[in-house]
Amino acid sequence: MRYAQLDRLISEALSLEQGSMFILKKIGYDSLLEFSYPYELRGSTISIINQNLLGKALIHRSPIILNQCDEEMDYAYLRYLAMKNNNGSIKKMIAYPVCISDKFSEVILIMRKKREGAEVKDFLGEDLVKIKRVLDSVFTA
Repeated sequence: MRYAQLDRLISEALSLEQGSMFILKKIGYDSLLEFSYPYELRGSTISIINQNLLGKALIHRSPIILNQCDEEMDYAYLRYLAMKNNNGSIKKMIAYPVCISDKFSEVILIMRKKREGAEVKDFLGEDLVKIKRVLDSVFTA
């Protein structure tokens, strides 16, 4: 899968600027996820614990919407990475686990960032449907 293409498709579907998506893969049996995309973050890791957004998405194997990021345990770290990647502060997130043949493959982390003077709308359930459509089209193509 070409991550840049997936980033473009998801960004278009959700009306986000490109670069609002991160992809993380589990490292062996460790409780760590490693960034696969964007490419400049490869090698950076984040812990999986059952209280954080990524951990909950993996444990339940279902997407999770978080519209109040200030409560997220890894918010400071994710904000640092997002700002390092481009300007804007994270306000909303979706963690979308991808399972292929009932096995966990990766987690797609999508963020809405606040720009100066701009209103940030919440992610909704219909956004999960849009992501699923994009993933279905990519994996069946």
